[in-house]
Amino acid sequence: MATELISLNCVLDHLTPQDDPEAWRAILDVISEEFEERYWKDATREESWFLRIGACSHWWRPHQSRWTAAGGFAWPTGYKGAAGWSNGLPEFDWSVILCFDGERWRQVAKFSTKKQIVLRVAVPTRTARHKQAAVHSVWSTSHQFTLYGFRHIDGIWTCVAASDEHKQGRIINVR
Repeated sequence: MATELISLNCVLDHLTPQDDPEAWRAILDVISEEFEERYWKDATREESWFLRIGACSHWWRPHQSRWTAAGGFAWPTGYKGAAGWSNGLPEFDWSVILCFDGERWRQVAKFSTKKQIVLRVAVPTRTARHKQAAVHSVWSTSHQFTLYGFRHIDGIWTCVAASDEHKQGRIINVR
C-alpha cells in the first residue's frame, strides 16, 4: 500500500536560515520510509503510532567522540547544557508531533491514547553550514536507538549510513 511521505511543511515554520530545508526533506523522506516499514510489520489496531521530530543544537562531543560510519560523524548524543548531562537523548530546541493512520500523516498538538508507539527523532541544527548530519532516532517500544548519517554530496543531501544496517540492510534513499 502506497502512503504519503512526511511533508516538509510540518517543520518549515520552525527552521531558521541556518537550517537547510533540503536536508530536512531528505531526512523526512528516510524517516517516513523507516517508520512505515515498521508500522506495516508491527501495527495492531490497539495502538496509535506517532512521530516526534525536532531540532537539537546541543550535541555531546567530548574528546572528538565519533560515529565512524561512512567517513565519520559527531556522535549524536545530547546534553542538557552546562548544568549537567541528560539521559543521552538529544534535547529538543523545538519539536512537532505527527500521527500516522496507515495512509496519512497529520500534525497533532499532543500524544493521545494510552497505547501508543512513538518514534523520537532529533535532527542537528545548522545544516546550512555543516554539510553532514547525524540524526538520532529511538522507538518507545525498544528504547534502542538508530543513527542515520546524511551528507551533502554534489548539491544533494543523501543518507549514507544507518547504525542498524547490519540488521536491516543498506539504506536506500527515497529520492
